[in-house]
Amino acid sequence: MFARHFINSFDFAHLGRELHGVVPVAELPRLQDILADPAGGISYVVRGWQGNDGKPMLEVAMEGVCQLRCQRCLSGFAYPVKLVSRLVLAPQSELDESDVDEADEQDSILADDHLDVFALLEEELLLSLPFAPKHPLGTCQPAVEELERPDKNPFAVLAGLKKK
Repeated sequence: MFARHFINSFDFAHLGRELHGVVPVAELPRLQDILADPAGGISYVVRGWQGNDGKPMLEVAMEGVCQLRCQRCLSGFAYPVKLVSRLVLAPQSELDESDVDEADEQDSILADDHLDVFALLEEELLLSLPFAPKHPLGTCQPAVEELERPDKNPFAVLAGLKKK
């Protein structure tokens, strides 16, 4: 089990702190369903800073490789991860406002005095991954070739019944 990091997000941002390390992919439970292999890790840097408007912000940067399961052939493939997210820290009262500016391009998260950094990393990683991960077109050949074999193709069985 890896040691989890918790931060006071407002203090972290106001003081301009930085936290970096490597999170094992196996320690991200919500990611496990789409992985072909939980081996490896994702390096991360979480920086606190204040935006031009004085709002406290977190910058989350991650880089590494995840072994995702292709939805066409169900085999694994390496999916490179390289992302940078900038998040505005906001109290619950600001997040509850119904007249939030839709044109605002910055994502907001709840400012927390006990923010779980791994949970934040997991959330950002999940948001960056494809909904249905697939190999590039033309690289799932083994699964296609297997279906073309007469003994494995269900339509070949039907064609054989038709000839009887």
